[in-house]
Amino acid sequence: MLESAKQVGTAAAGAAQSAVGSQAEHLVLQLLYQLIVILVLTRVVSWASKRYLGQTDVAGEILAGLVLGPSLLGALFPNVFAALFVPQTSTIFVGLAQTGLILLMFQIGLEFEFKSNLSAARHTVVVISIAGIVCPFLLGYLTAPWFWEQMSGQRPDLLAFRLFFATAMSITAIPILGRIFMELGLSHTRTAALTIGSAAIDDILGWLLLGVVSAIVTSSFQPGNFAWRLGGLAAYIALVFLVLRPLIHKSLNRHTDKNGVLNPVALPLLLVLLFVSAAVTSNLGVFAIIGGFVIGVALHDNRQFVQQWKDKMGGLVNALFLPIFFAYTGLRTDVGSLGDSNAWLQCLLVCAVAFAGKFGGAYLAARALGESHRSSMAIGVCMNTRALMELIALNIGYDMGVLPRQMFTMLVIMAIVSTFIATPLIRWLMRSESRLTAPQPAEAGLAERPQPAAGV
Repeated sequence: MLESAKQVGTAAAGAAQSAVGSQAEHLVLQLLYQLIVILVLTRVVSWASKRYLGQTDVAGEILAGLVLGPSLLGALFPNVFAALFVPQTSTIFVGLAQTGLILLMFQIGLEFEFKSNLSAARHTVVVISIAGIVCPFLLGYLTAPWFWEQMSGQRPDLLAFRLFFATAMSITAIPILGRIFMELGLSHTRTAALTIGSAAIDDILGWLLLGVVSAIVTSSFQPGNFAWRLGGLAAYIALVFLVLRPLIHKSLNRHTDKNGVLNPVALPLLLVLLFVSAAVTSNLGVFAIIGGFVIGVALHDNRQFVQQWKDKMGGLVNALFLPIFFAYTGLRTDVGSLGDSNAWLQCLLVCAVAFAGKFGGAYLAARALGESHRSSMAIGVCMNTRALMELIALNIGYDMGVLPRQMFTMLVIMAIVSTFIATPLIRWLMRSESRLTAPQPAEAGLAERPQPAAGV
């Protein structure tokens, strides 16, 4: 034991000495090259997709991540790709991506405005959201065994794959929907209000579902282990909302001056709380990012703090960590792995299952509740948008070993396609309602302006 401790101490001392040495400098230089390329290419692809394809910034950022990976850069310029993404920096890069993901999930949690999103037509919103979760989940669960049978090599556990595949079919991305409605001048519409409200509920249910599925898989399907993990998560969420939430609000109020500005002590304390929460959920077996999301949702109603976070941290998270995460996903995605026509056929079927379940469920629910055909189609298209939220879920599945790389690639393609088709279809279906000026106060109720996520 003593000898082992000495070895650890020697290794730590060596690492400390090398932190300012040539080896450390070379490592930092490699990482800087990666970050420069990621940020520059993200801006270029985002600008081009917005200018020539009519997409939002985040759609271009997602595409840039794919361009940086083995699917394009690695396929066309393998030597450049190998020289840029060297193995020595892989651990650091993963750490940056995962830390950024915790901050992103916290920020996504902050963006929920339940009172405004659910203030009108609650019955319609709830029915559409339930249909938008249940239909794709059931369709995904029923079709998953066929996709499992087509896998080559070692297959994951069938039940684990079915649960995760079904969950992946159920994801909706509320942040990008807010951005699309704002950029197209549609945020005043009934369709926007219904969709944002339904997507808000879907996101909460989706993340809870993902947490439950993660707990089931990591418990190795042992009832006792699963019950402990799920019970621990439920107890922790109750602790956050019933005990910690009022205390955090009081602390934030103490650290806010009369002009509503947080003092320099508040953010470091909040980051400590955020990382502790992430560590708790990680130890519960439901991934660290859930801890970030829980704290974000707990603080979402403090809109003064939300604005302060956006002003002080939001720009950094969106400009640095979001592109890193998309690049991280792109490095795991290899379109070249879909090498034959059979694999591409499976990919098309994955997209068909995803689109049929999400679009079909939302469309049929909206029509049953009396919405027009065109409005119901727009709601279905909006609910089918997946973007960032889907990519986060897919990375969890990949890390858990539930998604083999080829299936991971298929689902990433599905997420990208669903995101890219959303803007032009929404523009076409709602072109008569577009208005680039903000709605007047008299246009309250269903014309209430949904708030987009800043840069997400």
